[in-house]
Amino acid sequence: MRIEWDRCAEPQDDEHDTDVIWNLVTTTVTPIRRQIHRRRLPEGSPTIFDGAVAVRYFNQFVPGYPRNDHGRLDHPNIWAAADYVRRWPQAYLQFRRLMDSFHPMIDRNVPESEYNIRLGSNSHSDEPMFGAMYASYFDPLGTAEAMVHEMAHNKLRGLGVYVEWAQRIITNPPDELFESPIRKDVLRPMTAVLHAQYSFIHVTQLDLKMIAAETDETMIPKMLFLLAANVPRMEEGFDEMRRNAKLDATGELFMDAFNRWSDKVIEEGNRLLEKHGVAKHATMRVTAND
Repeated sequence: MRIEWDRCAEPQDDEHDTDVIWNLVTTTVTPIRRQIHRRRLPEGSPTIFDGAVAVRYFNQFVPGYPRNDHGRLDHPNIWAAADYVRRWPQAYLQFRRLMDSFHPMIDRNVPESEYNIRLGSNSHSDEPMFGAMYASYFDPLGTAEAMVHEMAHNKLRGLGVYVEWAQRIITNPPDELFESPIRKDVLRPMTAVLHAQYSFIHVTQLDLKMIAAETDETMIPKMLFLLAANVPRMEEGFDEMRRNAKLDATGELFMDAFNRWSDKVIEEGNRLLEKHGVAKHATMRVTAND
């Protein structure tokens, strides 16, 4: 198929980017073996995203054990989170097509008495296992963020950009290290910086969509709190990438479009925070892939 790289960064109304990613994942061979579970829904498995995604244990182990462990397959916050993603129709359709498995986790740092009170999430996805993700569910807002966050990681892998190296788009060598907008404990290769920036622009865009559609006034301060954590990190990562990212011809097209989208998201986020008088802050949410 003909790839329009300038339409592969932001989710498209006509799903061109989804078509490109799925075509690359299913027809190209890479050094990383992709285990594609699409449409392999176990009989009787709970599903989300209108029956397209299984809620299941696809791995015997969970990342971050013992803090994280297998969670309930039927917790209502999982379905509430998917409904929050529905407020961004392009991302909702993209999740249905690219993702297939949601592995619920409990976070032992959050007691059940604090479910729906504490904000955030703990999530992960494995590079070899396209379309599958793990996430905690103590906060449906945070779980919704985790859904688009891990989908974005899967999208970049489908386009040939991994955490430590890339087939295309980024040409910085792996030993050239930079500051990530999310992980502050260690310098990261530019591919990892892009993964952090790309995944959290999806999260920030979802925050904006959730706020725009919210009718319960008691929920808006929580959503604004999440937005206020994400906007400054996106500003920082945006600057780091503009200064230091080295790109191939495909990357020039992809990143130009991504930068335009990032500009819009950051500008809208700042405008909304200013309107509500909410100060930006540095609350951290670190996942294994960032």
